[in-house]
Amino acid sequence: MTQPKTGKLIAIVKSVASLNADERSRMWTVFARYYAEVKHETFAQDLSEKNDVILLLDSGDRSIQGFSTIKVYEERHRERAFLAIFSGDTIVEEEYWGQKALHRRFVRYVVTEKLKRPFTPVFWFLITKGYKTYLLLARNFPEHWPRHTRATPSWEASLIDHLALRKFGKAYDPGRGVLRLAGDAPRLRDGVAPLDAQLLSAPDVRYFVDQNPGHARGEELCCIGRVDALLWLAFTGRLFKHVFQRTSLRARRVLAMATAGLFG
Repeated sequence: MTQPKTGKLIAIVKSVASLNADERSRMWTVFARYYAEVKHETFAQDLSEKNDVILLLDSGDRSIQGFSTIKVYEERHRERAFLAIFSGDTIVEEEYWGQKALHRRFVRYVVTEKLKRPFTPVFWFLITKGYKTYLLLARNFPEHWPRHTRATPSWEASLIDHLALRKFGKAYDPGRGVLRLAGDAPRLRDGVAPLDAQLLSAPDVRYFVDQNPGHARGEELCCIGRVDALLWLAFTGRLFKHVFQRTSLRARRVLAMATAGLFG
């Protein structure tokens, strides 16, 4: 018996090879709803080049309400070996915006990859045309670039150039750190993730817009985030804080109910 939707997301990881036809079809439906200038064959080809996908499911009926694709590959730059975790297409249905299931599962994914290679530098390589995806980087990765608080160090700046040029060639502009794909490249549909004065008052949102003024045309800002102990400590710290706040709220409610019973 199919369960009703709950409106709450859960996140699971599947290999791309294990996706069935219904799952692929639903992913395309969600993607095409929010992106303009998209072709199914391009979407399918891009998906086939990835290793894994984080599926975002409604916890009730288990229907797909979003996803993020992932490619993991080993690289070398300036005689240093490292692991790159590349994020591809990422989208979530609007009624589920603001939930943290993707954030938590993605951090677990990259930390797990780091634990497999404790002595190898690991970086998240992200290209983003939307401020929400940039915030996933900026607000979860203590070491990330580019950022508004300080200039990108020389090696990290050259790493971004290396990754972007290797994958996208002449479509990447090293001077701007921005990727400009062909004219029919996917872009967010008008009205999706609109920017207003309140959003732009946030320094990291303002910085993203300043660095990538062509984001509405589908231009992508190229970024990296370091996967290390600082990331794990920051992530677990926020998680424990959230659990503590929820527990404290329940305790206050119980105390209020008990007080009402004694003195009501």
